[in-house]
Amino acid sequence: MRITADLEVGVDTHTGRVRTTNEDDYLVYCPEASAVRSAIGRLLAIADGMGGASGGAEASRAAVRALAASFVEAPPGEAPEARMTRAFASACRRLYQLAKEQPRLRDMGTTLTVVNLLEDRMVLGHVGDSRCYLLRGDQMQQLTTDHAVRRSEHQLVRCIGAGRDREEVDVMTYPLEAGDVIVLATDGLWDAIEPGLLQEVVRRLPPQSAARELVRLAVDAGGNDNSTALVAAVRAVGTASQELVACELPARELVRLPQVEVALPSLRRPFWPWIVLLVAVALAGLAVARFALGFDPFNTR
Repeated sequence: MRITADLEVGVDTHTGRVRTTNEDDYLVYCPEASAVRSAIGRLLAIADGMGGASGGAEASRAAVRALAASFVEAPPGEAPEARMTRAFASACRRLYQLAKEQPRLRDMGTTLTVVNLLEDRMVLGHVGDSRCYLLRGDQMQQLTTDHAVRRSEHQLVRCIGAGRDREEVDVMTYPLEAGDVIVLATDGLWDAIEPGLLQEVVRRLPPQSAARELVRLAVDAGGNDNSTALVAAVRAVGTASQELVACELPARELVRLPQVEVALPSLRRPFWPWIVLLVAVALAGLAVARFALGFDPFNTR
């Protein structure tokens, strides 16, 4: 993909050591057309789905895509904060619609944390317990509030979906400065890494290396959940319409499945097909003898 030269982005995601399906999803979107880029900026998003292997993955995927489509279709002159609120509403409606159409998805839901990067500021939208951090100089600040009750597992009190067609969304605006680093993380990552270590990795490494290292640390710490990190370094401000440059993101995740015993089929050829064939040939021979030669081995006359 291509992205503006004032922004360097890295991302990594992992299923973990316990789960066999990754229900996290992420989005890095930079419009190709400079006029569109100037109007709606660039998007970074992360989502952590729930509702089972198929439901959770579908929820996070559908939410980030509905949100991106809403931004692209934004009416001219719409305020960035209103655009963010409307995009979250679109994601809610999309998941509600999918749940009604497909009963297997009725319990699906997802967190959704989105950063809309404009020329000199960012608009942050948030529902759930994925997090957005901002590293500025030597200080790292958590910009989002966890909409969850901390127990043995995080119990969400606000999310996209879960049978609801709307949800309250936190929308905040922050100024951007050159040198800022934005980190989006699902709970499988931030819950496994101490804040000080997370800050140290982000300060020390460029975005792609930092994202990869954060996910590795989360997996090595136990990897009980999917973990995803999206790291974006702001190299300059006020230059969102400049020429695009290539941005290489991982094509796919590295998956470590839990050790399971699989019963492999025998390599010896089975005998039953030959038995069936011999019986069929014998019956065919008897039929020919009976009707062509007048031989009746069963004495049915």
